Amino acid sequence: MSQTPLRQLHEASGAQFGDGDALPRSYGDVRAEYEAIRRGVAVIDFSPEGRLEVSGQNAVQFLNGLVTNEVKGLEAGSGVEAAFLDVHGKVSALCRIYNTGLHLLVQLDAARREKIYKNLSRFVLAGEFFLTDVTERQALISLQGPRSGTFVESLTGQPVTSESDGRINERSIANQPVLIAGHSRCGEAGFDLFVAAEAAPQLWQIVIERGKEFGARAVGQEAFEIARIEAGVPREGVDVNETHILLEAGLDNAVSYTKGCYLGQEIIARIHWRGQPAKRLLKLLVTADEAPPAGAELFSSAGKKVGAITSSTRSPDGGQIIALGYVHRYYIAPGTELIIKSGEAEIGRAVVAAGAEAAAQSPTTP
Repeated sequence: MSQTPLRQLHEASGAQFGDGDALPRSYGDVRAEYEAIRRGVAVIDFSPEGRLEVSGQNAVQFLNGLVTNEVKGLEAGSGVEAAFLDVHGKVSALCRIYNTGLHLLVQLDAARREKIYKNLSRFVLAGEFFLTDVTERQALISLQGPRSGTFVESLTGQPVTSESDGRINERSIANQPVLIAGHSRCGEAGFDLFVAAEAAPQLWQIVIERGKEFGARAVGQEAFEIARIEAGVPREGVDVNETHILLEAGLDNAVSYTKGCYLGQEIIARIHWRGQPAKRLLKLLVTADEAPPAGAELFSSAGKKVGAITSSTRSPDGGQIIALGYVHRYYIAPGTELIIKSGEAEIGRAVVAAGAEAAAQSPTTP
């Protein structure tokens, strides 16, 4: 996984890293970091995420034929969620595609970056477009929380609207050009800031210092995980991977049903017009001693296996255990009670939450 140009600043701030982690687990106070997400502004480093620029005469046509959503209609400053699929409609990679006005910016999970770059590179010589991996040239600083909109306005001197999710525009912060994209990652308002790697440490320090009056603080992955599971936001590589059909994960917003052909389209169209996939990723309210592990199986009251847990957490607010998991379509009604097992042992009970479908917010990446 790519290192971040902000690593030294994180370490100087007392950030805690796990073995091999590119991003901080926490800055020493997970509860306070969680509070920043829910009540102020969380400042989170997502620099290892992949970022590819596609430009040239055929850039739009090229990408439009490979991903699930409509790229041809993207005006400058707009963006869409999308996915690269295999022939079976299963997820090769989730992405967000922005039209910056100069090129298309493809934002990817860090673990999918090399795979997608190699796949797209195969077509460069045959088409009139150019592909550049700009991940190492940029940093990505994300602001997440209910006060992030007003904070961004104070940083840039320009207003943002409640409809800003999916928009991307160049702004200036302390005379430094920054691309700012609306991106809610964990159930609150949010913005991604793309900045040149060499300018990232200065921008990080400015954001932390000027954000104090907005309740801003640096936030690590532990607090972020709690918030995004609470919000029912799936994470690629955890809740969505190459074994899942896109619509099973509830990522309907990443699909256009009126565009031309793309890889895996036949499967997606068939499921859509049939009504629903065989299983869905749902949010579950869990009663158990501990948050169930990924892979714990879900059973009906009659003892039939009907799904499995993909991620779980205990909320700091009230201690409720919340999980995301795939559940067979016959058992997805809110209020449905399920039994959680690890091996042969029952380890808890789960209830399908009201409005339980995950991906009500756009997916996020490690």
